[in-house]
Amino acid sequence: MPYVTTDDGSTVHFLDSETDGPALLLGHGFFMDAEMWLPQWEGLADRYRVIAVDARGHGRTEDVGRPFTYWDSAWDGWRVADALGLDRVVVGGLSQGGFTALRMALLQPGRTRGLVLIGTTGAAYTEQEREGFERAVVRSWVGGTVPVEDIAPTMAAVMIGGDRDRHQRPWVEKWRAGDRARLAEAAHCLIDREDITALLAEITAPALLLRGIGDQSFTHEHLRVLADGLGGPAELKTISAVTAAHVCNLTHPELVTPEIRAFLDGLPA
Repeated sequence: MPYVTTDDGSTVHFLDSETDGPALLLGHGFFMDAEMWLPQWEGLADRYRVIAVDARGHGRTEDVGRPFTYWDSAWDGWRVADALGLDRVVVGGLSQGGFTALRMALLQPGRTRGLVLIGTTGAAYTEQEREGFERAVVRSWVGGTVPVEDIAPTMAAVMIGGDRDRHQRPWVEKWRAGDRARLAEAAHCLIDREDITALLAEITAPALLLRGIGDQSFTHEHLRVLADGLGGPAELKTISAVTAAHVCNLTHPELVTPEIRAFLDGLPA
């Protein structure tokens, strides 16, 4: 399996379509992993090379159990690009994957051809959001105070959306089989992330922003503020299917993938 090793000894796993064409490097949302992007392979890999990275604490990536930030995750993404010999890439991600993609663009602006951002923001959590996440994730999920059977189905319905059997159940089964405690450092990274809104104007690459209409994590206003803050051309679109929630790329690839493809097709060489 494809891995890269970081300076601190973490081994970062990634999926690679290994196809010809310009590269699109993607990060997944919290609780998910690189496989959430597999629906995009079918609609993009005939013309583009699609790479999806498992973030620290998720999937097959193994970190060293020390605190990290999304800047570290951004360098992980660039290490993957370096290992594959990719000079310029389109970076993208959903939720925390978007936090990472924004930082990748800030770290290596000359290598960033564009950004694909789904349900994400450049802002930090408010105190109310921090308290809610601390309660729901750090204590209930990572700390194990609530049985997985009591929390996972509801979390999947709200976060993933789509069809319960087709889209939600496979991830609920993954969560049941996984080690909940390994998300501890990733959870603190998410809670403690800093506000980079003031830096967004430095990102001048073109950007596509998408949001599932039923996304309860990020409102249309969150995405509008992000689009307005970026220093390059930014287009914001809503995926308006009734069951399109936070992870809309997984549940509605027939709507999301064509938007990504049209964006990629329109980028300068």
